[in-house]
Amino acid sequence: MTELHTSRLVLRPARPDDAPCFALGVSDFAVARWLTPLPFPFTLAMASDWLRGAPAGTSEKAMFIIELPGRGLIGGIALAEELGFWVARPHWGKGFATEAARAVIDWHFASGTGSHISASAQHDNSISLRVKSRLGFEQVGQEMRFSHALQHNVQHILTRLTRERWMQQEGRACA
Repeated sequence: MTELHTSRLVLRPARPDDAPCFALGVSDFAVARWLTPLPFPFTLAMASDWLRGAPAGTSEKAMFIIELPGRGLIGGIALAEELGFWVARPHWGKGFATEAARAVIDWHFASGTGSHISASAQHDNSISLRVKSRLGFEQVGQEMRFSHALQHNVQHILTRLTRERWMQQEGRACA
């Protein structure tokens, strides 16, 4: 699978030894409350299974560990039916989610045939929605989804980023 590099981060395939840090990061309720589909609490065994089942890494379906060199695993980012990401709380507010997402989007549109990327966030997750807006995602709808951490349905804002919009805003010629 591909390894992506940004100015500060390495996005790499998951390894079995990532499970403890992965479980610790998504078991923090401040993180977990926004990760609608993940079970909560998220155990080490769940992390091992989750990472073992991670997509192999095509431009249409992949999961990367977000690693800060010298600090190790600080989050995860996946692209499947939707783009999703999380960053461990000690690393919030430093632009890592935007940086990682930008690299994955570049990689996806450069090597894939998809015309768009979908994403969503809970309606009150202003930080995630701001990251998506900054990247060029536009709201296309709303729906209710069950949050395992919150144990009730929550409204989600559905967003989409087209290849054309990404290329235009990044100053590239459309392929």
